[in-house]
Amino acid sequence: LHGCLLPSALIVHGVVEVGKSMVGQVTNHFYYHWMTVLPQRRRSLYLLLLVPIACNILCISGFTTKHALVRNIPTSLQSIQDTLLDSLQTKLDSDSSDVDQSTSTYGSKQRIPFIIQRLGRGTKKEIEEITQLCVDVFFNAQEDVPNNNDKKSTAPWKAVQLAYLRNYQRGDILSRNAFKKDQLVDLIVARRVYSVDESSNMNVIANKIDSADQIFNADQLPAGGDESTLVFGEIIGYCEMVEKKFGLGGNFEGDEPNDDDNEEDDDDEKEVKMEEKLRPYLGNLSVVKYARRSGVGSKLMDEGEQVVREWDAGHTEIVLQVEEDNPSAVQFYKRRGWEFVFADPTCRRYDTSGFFLKESRITKYAMIKRLDQQKADQNGLKEANDAGESLMDKLRNSFFVSKQ
Repeated sequence: LHGCLLPSALIVHGVVEVGKSMVGQVTNHFYYHWMTVLPQRRRSLYLLLLVPIACNILCISGFTTKHALVRNIPTSLQSIQDTLLDSLQTKLDSDSSDVDQSTSTYGSKQRIPFIIQRLGRGTKKEIEEITQLCVDVFFNAQEDVPNNNDKKSTAPWKAVQLAYLRNYQRGDILSRNAFKKDQLVDLIVARRVYSVDESSNMNVIANKIDSADQIFNADQLPAGGDESTLVFGEIIGYCEMVEKKFGLGGNFEGDEPNDDDNEEDDDDEKEVKMEEKLRPYLGNLSVVKYARRSGVGSKLMDEGEQVVREWDAGHTEIVLQVEEDNPSAVQFYKRRGWEFVFADPTCRRYDTSGFFLKESRITKYAMIKRLDQQKADQNGLKEANDAGESLMDKLRNSFFVSKQ
């Protein structure tokens, strides 16, 4: 057996070494020699000799490999088992802590206390915080628990895309502040409210809330002692009200000019009819995931409507655009009195799902909220009250003598 194994091993070793350098030549030579030079009988003999040699080689290699694997199996299994147990224990601990924190402090049914602030055009620091919020809400998947960004793994290429989008939005806001100073702009944010110890933080005085009347969902704040102070923290919601040109189509009644009998002004009227006029535009309404269903979006929109009224620029309507694949937002706007105007299939949005950032086509719905109807209702109610008071005064003066 050993006499056969040694020559066979040398032969195999030589064939392997030669095959590494001259695979094609050896193959062609072997095939030519086997098919042409050797007779049929010698081929059968060589096959009978090569089969047991190959079997012996396979048995020896399998035997040695088996012993090596058997020797390594206990240590390998032990290391794998320890690794799995450690990772499982770490996962269970993190999940239990997250569940306890989310259910005790940030439960899905618990509303978040917050305040509404107007920032005007905003400072550089505030714009940084706003762009961080908007990009995370629109393009980055969020957790239900706040301040959980360290547990969220983001692919390197997506991190680059998000950084680009933040810089793009920040540059857009800063350029608007620099070159469009006459444009009516108001940035509106919702900040979370905390009850903290005044001695524990040096920034408490700067962020202190003077009156608790401006806090929404104040009943959700923990009952603090005499030393507790109410302060506002991070931004949890944002929207912007901007006066910009926005057309609603020639057939929209708000764009129709007054009818005139002068036929010479027909062309001018058509141009005015199709012209895009300045309208208040509500944009970038965004709320962090853990603060939704707390009334943040509704209060932001209420403040936006109040901003337009205080502009006193003669605006009687507000417009916005919402993507068609966001039905929850569409229903939210409809419940608040917004009306559908038209659908624009030529809009585009950024897509961060791939390796490269790209723009994809999306249909957006243009919606409008009329402010004149609400104002007219209030004026009508006021006139009715005035008329009622005047009638009562007349009746009183008719039947009773007034005291001098």
